[in-house]
Amino acid sequence: MRQIFIIPVICYLALLAEFCLFNLFGRWGDPHLLLLVVIFFNLYSGIRFSLWAALWAGLFKDCFSTMPFGTHIFVYIVAAYFSTFIRRTYYERGSDGSKLLMVSAVVTAHALSMGMLHQMVFEEVKWWDVWSAVWFPEWVITTLVALYVFGKLQSLARSLRF
Repeated sequence: MRQIFIIPVICYLALLAEFCLFNLFGRWGDPHLLLLVVIFFNLYSGIRFSLWAALWAGLFKDCFSTMPFGTHIFVYIVAAYFSTFIRRTYYERGSDGSKLLMVSAVVTAHALSMGMLHQMVFEEVKWWDVWSAVWFPEWVITTLVALYVFGKLQSLARSLRF
């Protein structure tokens, strides 16, 4: 029950950290922390809390987005279900390499789905630009900080006893 109240706070703090890191370091210093929060709650607590985190992460991201409202909620929920699929079929519990592969796959699926939704709503998307300017920096920096963020979230979860 405590997680239900803590997850929105964690998502809000992750959004603030993303915003600050993007303003300080630009595209190459901006890990996708909200996506890491969704993946962490999927690994730590299961799909229900991952969906709750996805809802809050998408809601906070939609508040500041130019996409139609609900786009980010949809994409984060897809990421939660995709990470559940990976956890059930390919994930090896306790393996750092498996966590990194999951993060890589979910970041790739996130970039692909956001590109497709942007193409559906606005205009034709230049996919080379999506892969080189959006996906690659996001994939590199998110994969680099994933284990650190998971460790900090796990210590926070243990200290809050959920």
